[in-house]
Amino acid sequence: MAKFTRRDFLKIAGGYLAGAALPNKLFSTADNNTNSPNIIIILCDALSARHLSLYGYPRSTTPHIDSFAGYSTVYHQHISGGNFTTTGTASFLTGMFGWKHRAINQGGLVLPEFASTNPYSLLGADYFRFAFSQNPWSERLVGQSYQDVDNFLPVTAYSLREGNLVTGVFKNDRTLASIAVDDFLFSLQGDMAGSSILGSYYKEKIFSSFLKERNDSPRYPNGIPEILLGGYVAPYLNEDVYNGVYLELSQLEERHSPYFAFFHLFSPHFPYSPRSEYFRLFRDGYAPPQKNAHPLSPKLNEVFLRSQRTAYDRQIAQVDEEFGRLINKLDRTGVLANSYVIITSDHGELFERGFVGHGFQFMYEPVLHIPLLVHAPGQVTRNDVYSPTSNVDVLPTLLHITNREIPSDVDGVVLPALGGVEDPDRPIFSVYAVDNSVYGPLKKAVIAMRKGSYKLIAYLGYENFDQVFELYNLTVDPEEMFDLSNKETEILSKLKQEFYSHLEKANQPFIKK
Repeated sequence: MAKFTRRDFLKIAGGYLAGAALPNKLFSTADNNTNSPNIIIILCDALSARHLSLYGYPRSTTPHIDSFAGYSTVYHQHISGGNFTTTGTASFLTGMFGWKHRAINQGGLVLPEFASTNPYSLLGADYFRFAFSQNPWSERLVGQSYQDVDNFLPVTAYSLREGNLVTGVFKNDRTLASIAVDDFLFSLQGDMAGSSILGSYYKEKIFSSFLKERNDSPRYPNGIPEILLGGYVAPYLNEDVYNGVYLELSQLEERHSPYFAFFHLFSPHFPYSPRSEYFRLFRDGYAPPQKNAHPLSPKLNEVFLRSQRTAYDRQIAQVDEEFGRLINKLDRTGVLANSYVIITSDHGELFERGFVGHGFQFMYEPVLHIPLLVHAPGQVTRNDVYSPTSNVDVLPTLLHITNREIPSDVDGVVLPALGGVEDPDRPIFSVYAVDNSVYGPLKKAVIAMRKGSYKLIAYLGYENFDQVFELYNLTVDPEEMFDLSNKETEILSKLKQEFYSHLEKANQPFIKK
């Protein structure tokens, strides 16, 4: 019999996921063992909670996620440990803030002593452990514990660049393969590659493949694939990716054993390129509150900021539709009755103060406030949690619900409504330190501390902007319009004292004796 490939599957799966008639029980689901529930995590890169209608955004960007919330636990003040993929994802995987795990540089890695503090290593062989990341920076973090991953798809899976010579050569060291692709052959973050010859060859190969398939079939009636432009490592179609998620989950369900599946999906990350039908959305003249350009920003004009915001919102709408189709399918086939399904992000996106994007010296809510929805096995009602939580809380929560021991060195706690208790006065930290040495104390960084209603932002080590603090009361000023650092001096002093106490403790292991 001829081999049934992923590409063959993608050619037929679209119709099924769109709602074609299906058997009542397509999967052979695992036993519903509450001690070993299946765990499915869908992490959408750069998905800001501040742009989701679920959290009160005025545009209807996420009707399907809103519907999913009706039978999930919704966390309303969930904060990322970083404002770009490396630090945010490392905080999510390790349960530690950036100043401890030290994956703080772009494309960086978790310190070796913490590399085994992650779901793959700690859940153990009782679980079948699956990983797929479209983002090489996330892939290399998971790759640090490659020996504990039972099925680890390459970053190019379900893309126009399925399979590549570099990941083939380094198939036993996925972290090295990721670095080789991103830093040498074909950069994730731009058009420049370490190898002008191989990089150009690879790019030309992908464009040729795209043009041939476009000419041979009606595969792209709605425009070119997402991420084909801009030099990105794995051009893809979102419908292919979500069909691929369904295929992988269907295969995991057939194993008759509990599984842990982590999908780090690239969209709605820049460049924002939804299918053409989404261009009709949000021609509504919506104008968010205008905020003055930050002294450290490139000072982009407001018209450009608004156009990029709208493109991003359209990209979110497409992701939401694909997610909705996937969840409906998982519901019909019984997966939701046996699994925790988690949707979240690694960081958000910013369209204000003269800046577009993430991973810069800005720690405002649109880039730190991320969604978190957790559907427990068989859950049929909605539960809302309003106390602040952090993405470092996900790992200890996973360990708690699977009856595993929580390592003492994690910073996170078990999430409220999943075994933990609400603590509105707990300090939560987000770290940006790309210019700081991994092995030295944090001296050049931007760090946000959330405590109760207040948020402190500390700028450390920047020329003409050192030891600068901003203070916001998010309860009365959720848009962070009014810096209170010159008005609420007593509160500022108290929060600074607590902040420096935590920073000193975090820096202590990196101070040379």
